[in-house]
Amino acid sequence: MTSCNCLIISGPTASGKSRLALDFAERKDIAIINADSLQLYEGLPILSSQPSEAEKKIVPHFLYSHFKARENSSVMDWLKLVMARIEQVKSEKKLPVIVGGSGMYISKLVEGISEMPAIEEEVKKAARELYEKIGQEEFRQKFGEDKIIDKQRLIRAAEVFMQTGKPISTWQKEAKRTPFLEDFLHINLNPDRDKLYQNCNSRFVEMLDCGAIDEVKNLVAEDDYSITKTLGFHEIKNFLSGEITREKMIEIATQKTRNYAKRQLTWFRNQLPGKLVFTDSVTALNFLQK
Repeated sequence: MTSCNCLIISGPTASGKSRLALDFAERKDIAIINADSLQLYEGLPILSSQPSEAEKKIVPHFLYSHFKARENSSVMDWLKLVMARIEQVKSEKKLPVIVGGSGMYISKLVEGISEMPAIEEEVKKAARELYEKIGQEEFRQKFGEDKIIDKQRLIRAAEVFMQTGKPISTWQKEAKRTPFLEDFLHINLNPDRDKLYQNCNSRFVEMLDCGAIDEVKNLVAEDDYSITKTLGFHEIKNFLSGEITREKMIEIATQKTRNYAKRQLTWFRNQLPGKLVFTDSVTALNFLQK
């Protein structure tokens, strides 16, 4: 493995990222830092595929279940947290290993984030109130950010436009970027699609067997928080309410998971040109051991 101060392991859901990190931990003194936007939240550790307590005893894990279920966080929140953890891990003479499938998080870490203008509190309040008044579709049309579907990101786009008179996309293209991380090695897992889809299917059933339904049962009232974007949450919720059968729940949830994995594959294929791509975790581990 080429000497570096930080290792990044990325790839789609169910591609073997966590397994690769744990196997690597048997050979090198590392600490694992989360780069999955939903694993940041507590409440659904099984459904969001967070490390088990046994795995946490094998190697230190950071930024898993860091936020409460009712909290919302931004990419910048994560960037501040991850940089602090990287420095902490380095000070302990360990190698920081950042593991996750949230491509935007990893992209901002290594390519930088656009410097946005400060938003006045009254503008933030006005944006939130307008969203609640006119609804998501009209709100999106009004501020011209058709590709944004997440509520928090839509409101953020509106805040920037209301504050500056320019779309957030313009700021993102024109503003200066400074990478947060420069000395790193990036391993990207890009497995065979059929195998990946099989993993998506089997993993969801395993999650159900391990208690994912009980997790959702405890969070059914938290419908408007980031954590409920976790794949399978709404299908399990609909099963619990009697709207769909168990078989239908599995069918819909696994289809959504496969669709998400496909989008991740496409995104990583076209982004972050400095990455080293491997079709499986075994080949990647062999490379890291050189």
